Amino acid sequence: MSQCRAPSLKSLQLSMCDEVSNEALAEAVKSFPQLEELEITFCSLNSNVCESVGRACPHLKSFRLNERWTILQRGFAAFEGMDDDTGALGIASSMPELRDLQLIGNNLTNTGLAAILDHCPRLESLDVRRCCNLQMDDALRSKCARIGNLRLPRDPITDFKYRAYLAISDDYPGGSDIEVDMYDDLLDVVTDEEDAEFDDMADYIDGVGSDADMYDDVFDDV
Repeated sequence: MSQCRAPSLKSLQLSMCDEVSNEALAEAVKSFPQLEELEITFCSLNSNVCESVGRACPHLKSFRLNERWTILQRGFAAFEGMDDDTGALGIASSMPELRDLQLIGNNLTNTGLAAILDHCPRLESLDVRRCCNLQMDDALRSKCARIGNLRLPRDPITDFKYRAYLAISDDYPGGSDIEVDMYDDLLDVVTDEEDAEFDDMADYIDGVGSDADMYDDVFDDV
């Protein structure tokens, strides 16, 4: 992320930016002291960035950090190492003005969410769908009772713009709805080049291409 200054910038969205590093983002947001809304969806960033962002942007009111939560991760979620409260604790310690928080697919646990609820008293909207390490027991539900707009781990994901990029599982309600319109949603967010790749794959799936054709392509490149 190139160095820039935008002291009046109030809203920033990063989606599928795989080449943006934690260090680059942490340095860049220092130039956005008035930032109020930040969305980071499907980027190659780890949870350590949360505290850096919070410290640099004290007026942050809306923070969205959405991650892909795959079937493999869900299968091993109960094992040591698959939970991580780093981001949640960073949010709790540095974003007291938050009104809106979305953490789809995050690895936080009850401890991390409790810290957020305890230290973000202005929070009005909370979305922790696909946060499979959360166990919504009575204590956590009691803490969440003050949140007007609450989305829980197993709530349907059908209104999430990038839902077609998430793994589909029968473990979650609304999975069939995702399958029905997956390709429509993908066309809204993929590039022309990626779209062409989908078309090529569809030809093979529909039987237009054959195994022989695939081998011919391989030998042509040799």
